[in-house]
Amino acid sequence: MRWSKIKNIIILLLIIVNGFLLALVGLRAWQTEQGERETRERMIGILANNGIEFLPQEVPGELKLPSWQVEVETPDEAQAVWLVGELRSVESVGGRTTYTGERGAASFSSAGGVQAEFPSNAWPCDRERITATAAEMLNALSVPSVQETGRREEDNAVTVTYTQLWEGEPVFDRTLVLRWEDGSIRSLNGSCLLGGGEAQTGGETITSSTALARFLTALNDGGYVCSQITDVYAGYTSGGTGTVNLTPAWLIGTDVWPRQFVVDGVTGTVTAAE
Repeated sequence: MRWSKIKNIIILLLIIVNGFLLALVGLRAWQTEQGERETRERMIGILANNGIEFLPQEVPGELKLPSWQVEVETPDEAQAVWLVGELRSVESVGGRTTYTGERGAASFSSAGGVQAEFPSNAWPCDRERITATAAEMLNALSVPSVQETGRREEDNAVTVTYTQLWEGEPVFDRTLVLRWEDGSIRSLNGSCLLGGGEAQTGGETITSSTALARFLTALNDGGYVCSQITDVYAGYTSGGTGTVNLTPAWLIGTDVWPRQFVVDGVTGTVTAAE
């Protein structure tokens, strides 16, 4: 009986200690979140003092994306044939291979570059079918998921910009531009990443508040002017050929040219981007 009471007392003490530790962890997490919230609010005030209105509902916070290392692949001959038809010539120079066929030419580089030009009526489709036809093209080339990030409509032409997604997040500098004119697809140009990747562990990233502070400094140093920040969201930038590194980054959208700025999530370097 005596040992049973001692055992119960020990269990009770352990429960009390664990409860105290959990409360301490929760308190520290709350304090950290509170501090980050106050930092974000101060950042919005700093922007306002510099004449910049912050339009998003809130400053996002942490950049919780891993880096990636991607082994780039290029479309093969069968995929090129699907795109340009029966081949008339194949030419390889350096890291670029160009396929010329009965309905156009397509060139692919080891860095992920894509350049395809088609004569009139090689890829006919109605204006309403542009999105569906583009999806067929990208699927045939094994391009991973993309999102439409721009569209310009003219009387007889439509230009659509697609940004590649990696694990559901945009790769800011990997875009494909498709042009439709007079009833057919005429070109597909840009760059994308094909192939598998491996997530990299470790490494610290900057918060969105720090990214906004770096952006404000770059804005002043570069002589840029803006009155509104329209977007702040996370994604990736890419670098290298053959093996490409995807680095977490912040994109900051503004109301005037160049409209978008990319802040490297590791180094904090700010780059103006169209």
